[in-house]
Amino acid sequence: MTTLAPPIDALIDRQRPGFSLAQPFYTSADIYRLDMDKVISRQWQYVDHVSRVRNPGDYLTYEIAEESIIIVRGEDGKLHAHFNVCRHRGSRVCLDKSGHTKRLVCPYHAWAYALDGKLESARQMPDDFDASQYALPSCRLAVFDGLIFINLGGDDAADFSYIAENLSPFLSPHSLERTKVVHEETYPTYANWKLAVENFRECYHCAPAHPEYTQVNAYVRAGEVGNHNYASVVNAWEEKAQRQGRQTGHIRFAYPPQPHHAWRMPIREGFLTLTKDGSPAGPLLGEFEEYDGAETGAFIGALSYLYVANDHATTFRFTPRSPQFTEVVVTWLVHEDAVEGKDYDIDHLKWMWDVTTIQDTQIINDNQKGVNSKRYTPGPYSRRESGCAFFAAWYLSRLNDGEMPEPNKFGLW
Repeated sequence: MTTLAPPIDALIDRQRPGFSLAQPFYTSADIYRLDMDKVISRQWQYVDHVSRVRNPGDYLTYEIAEESIIIVRGEDGKLHAHFNVCRHRGSRVCLDKSGHTKRLVCPYHAWAYALDGKLESARQMPDDFDASQYALPSCRLAVFDGLIFINLGGDDAADFSYIAENLSPFLSPHSLERTKVVHEETYPTYANWKLAVENFRECYHCAPAHPEYTQVNAYVRAGEVGNHNYASVVNAWEEKAQRQGRQTGHIRFAYPPQPHHAWRMPIREGFLTLTKDGSPAGPLLGEFEEYDGAETGAFIGALSYLYVANDHATTFRFTPRSPQFTEVVVTWLVHEDAVEGKDYDIDHLKWMWDVTTIQDTQIINDNQKGVNSKRYTPGPYSRRESGCAFFAAWYLSRLNDGEMPEPNKFGLW
């Protein structure tokens, strides 16, 4: 379905505080293109883990919107990010999702580039041809605790060092740079990217839609029934964690270019980690010498999510591909020295987030089908959907060139 959208200023002005977005924001091809230009291209987006590109010549490609990005380990050991566009006549240079190569050679006319992007060879060009002017276009890249991020935008990108500094107290104890990807699943989601994001920003749906997730995570039922016993468990856990010098609680960083959020809290009594029965999923990570029964989480902007237990990590990458299609890729990481069948079992490791994401995919797909109806009208967010209200406010401000809509009542700024 493609909806013809009214002028964007009129849509923003008509947005009701505390309500979901108007239909064109979820259906219009014009607004989708605007999203890519004003929102997505300016965000730092998680791509993959450094374990995928360990050695010089290892590369992977990542597609988002109309762009393809090459991430490659150079001969100098550094990672480089290039737009996958030959400087001759624009062909894609790397056609595979991953591989190993000594040079990046365009399959069309054989222009060859060094791993750092410099043009090394161009056949039968004029004598005055200056190869130094034809390097592959570079893409902004950052690596944080082994996690690779790219930014398609220019100088107006968020300051990634500020984001990393804020998240480091939560994530660094896990030493994610010393983990490896051991499993990946793709969950095709036939919905607008904003519906996928909103689903991840609230747990109002968790108890009715995710019985397995609710079984593992005690905070879900506590949020439903106001369980005071859970509060005492959290307080006791926090006191112990703080004595060990570890971060606790929730912090939202309302940084306008790219808001981010981190937390650390207990899973449930008797559960060591995020598995069906709470039993270990792999060797302990980082500085942990024993299980403390906690989960660390981080939302790194709109499209990148991370959940880390004492013994494994799970990453979520949302990639908008069209107005009503979002590619959701989930990866599971364990200690870099772990051996499958001995130290971890894939089915045990992935169980919770796999079953939960399958359920989420169906929920989001059904949400889009309903939003496509002529009868759809924006509905009010509940008290437990403040994360959605915050996201909607931020999203509208990005479309509005960084200015909050009037009146400024859409979110928790």
